[in-house]
Amino acid sequence: MTRAPGHTRHVRPLVGQRGARSRTLADVRMWRFIGYLAAVVVVVFLLGALTVVAFTRTTHQSSTFAGRITKVVVNSERGAVTIRNGPAGTVSVATEKRFVFTGPVVTEKVTGGTLTILSSCPMMAFISCSANFTITAPPGTAVDGTVQRGLLSVIGITGTVYSNADSGSFDYSGTSPSVTAYTLNGDIAMTFTAPATYVHARTETGVVTITVPPGAYAINANSGAGSHEVIGLVSHPKSPRSIYASSGDGVAKVVAGG
Repeated sequence: MTRAPGHTRHVRPLVGQRGARSRTLADVRMWRFIGYLAAVVVVVFLLGALTVVAFTRTTHQSSTFAGRITKVVVNSERGAVTIRNGPAGTVSVATEKRFVFTGPVVTEKVTGGTLTILSSCPMMAFISCSANFTITAPPGTAVDGTVQRGLLSVIGITGTVYSNADSGSFDYSGTSPSVTAYTLNGDIAMTFTAPATYVHARTETGVVTITVPPGAYAINANSGAGSHEVIGLVSHPKSPRSIYASSGDGVAKVVAGG
């Protein structure tokens, strides 16, 4: 058929083609939005990191408590705590606070021979806030420590030691006859230079390592989804000395040392 001069034929796109083009445009807009959103997240993260580095403040303070103190209780929300043995008759506390806007709130008080140290960060201090403690106490002092996010280290204390944490880790070295440690997401390491009577360690996702002098112990080492092993020791179920090492998803080890 012959078309008249100047006549143009218009071809309408198929419905499926229009739908495909719409979906393509929608996909482009979606990925563009995701790219913008990712860029904003990166920028906010970098600005936050630069703010922490540039504006973090550090303060130091120290306290000394004389008299008969038989127990130290520490409850710290964020930061590291070190408790080591020192001279008889006095307990000293050195505190380092690190923060950007608002610093941690720290209280120290002695009641009935127990020194209690509490540290917490206000809600507005979410960017950066922590308190690190170095505590020196007589060797026979009992310790009850809760460090939610950080490391609790107990060195040379011969009194009873107890530790509990959410995302913190625990280290002990010394000759205490009784040490107990629990944590959800941290590691536990204990090294004894004399046989202990009661050792109990449990973590849900971390590693437990207990090192003791050679001897007779009732040993229970176990792990749910991880592994466990006893190296250089044989369990004696009737022994008055007991060792319990347990990890939910990690490794639990009991090792003969020295």
